[in-house]
Amino acid sequence: MAWQAGNWRITRQFWVVAHRWAGLTLALFLAVAGFTGIFLAWIDELEVAAAPQLQLAPPPHAGARPLSTLALREQVLARYPLARIDYLPLHIEEGRSLRLYLTWPAGIQAPDWDDLFLDPYTGKELGRRQWGNIGQGLKNLMPFVYRLHYSLALGPYGTLAFGLAALVWVVDCFVGFYLTLPAGPLRWATWRKAWTLRPRKSGQKLWSYKLNFDLHRAGGLWVWPLLLVFALSSLSFNLPQVYAPILQALGGRDHRALYEGATLPSPRNLPKLAFEPALKRGKWLAEAETAKAGLAMADWGESYLWYIPTTGTYLYGFTSSADISKHGEGSFVAFDSDTGRLRAVQFPTGQTGANTFTTWIEAIHTAHVGGMLWRMGTSLLGAIVTMLCITGVVIWMKKRSARLSRLTKG
Repeated sequence: MAWQAGNWRITRQFWVVAHRWAGLTLALFLAVAGFTGIFLAWIDELEVAAAPQLQLAPPPHAGARPLSTLALREQVLARYPLARIDYLPLHIEEGRSLRLYLTWPAGIQAPDWDDLFLDPYTGKELGRRQWGNIGQGLKNLMPFVYRLHYSLALGPYGTLAFGLAALVWVVDCFVGFYLTLPAGPLRWATWRKAWTLRPRKSGQKLWSYKLNFDLHRAGGLWVWPLLLVFALSSLSFNLPQVYAPILQALGGRDHRALYEGATLPSPRNLPKLAFEPALKRGKWLAEAETAKAGLAMADWGESYLWYIPTTGTYLYGFTSSADISKHGEGSFVAFDSDTGRLRAVQFPTGQTGANTFTTWIEAIHTAHVGGMLWRMGTSLLGAIVTMLCITGVVIWMKKRSARLSRLTKG
């Protein structure tokens, strides 16, 4: 089977080699992403298990109500006047602490922590950590696992490398699928062999190269649609430089460009709208824009207020009837931090098909839909991705050994 255009003729063997080298290039990235993904589907529970002293804050008595997160933020800033808190969650789950992320201005000796955990009923500090620093012990286990998952814990360069790996993965999904097809005419009687494990012969070892090959081919086929979804969503998360233009070409809008595109000459660190009036403005705009879109506000999800000094923009995130999950970047309005003028509004579904598609693949990737059953499915898929990487490397090693043996004999 070959593909030909003009004078170029690409044979099946070309795609075999391309798949082999793409797989070897991706093996480390996908093995790490797959293995860590097994646990990240349960990140909330594992955060509590690893650091209950930080994560839990039971109410002092039945019916107790937490303080407003706005008031708690002001308490912390009064305690640490040099710090900034630009992201404020507005919703606290019962029995959980409030986590605030602090940043410190350049030129001062910053402390060895940036995550602060508070008892939302009293404002008492429960503990601190530097997010992702595994050297601080178990309290940073899950943040470190998360850093491994998207960047190998190597910072921006690791994130970029994972993005490039995601791009290769998207292409290789189609190449791998093509290679499962029979070399001759496509008939189900022939192709169905690729979907199954060949029976083990009497006396054959429990683990053999044949079983390894079948696991790699059949395992990839059975979960192929999900592999493509995870590859595309990884591209969206890690390489927006590529994903955003594709999204826009399909009629969608990159939500990051809505609030990151107009960078100011210098950060607006002291906006005219402080957090409290900005919160009121955000709520008013959210209600107005939701009504204009024919949607309804919802109170079952998360909400937040986020200030971005580099663009002088506030984001008020909320949940609407267009959201498919209570987590993540759902509905939001973006407005100017001096004038309160609306800059952008985003609903995760319903505005464009491309944005709705992106919302769904990202929610599937992060296990924010489907409840407990899909979280279990996400963990299983992480294990399958890890298995595909291992079996792929074994296939390469076996074929490389055979080629070297032939060269030696020749």
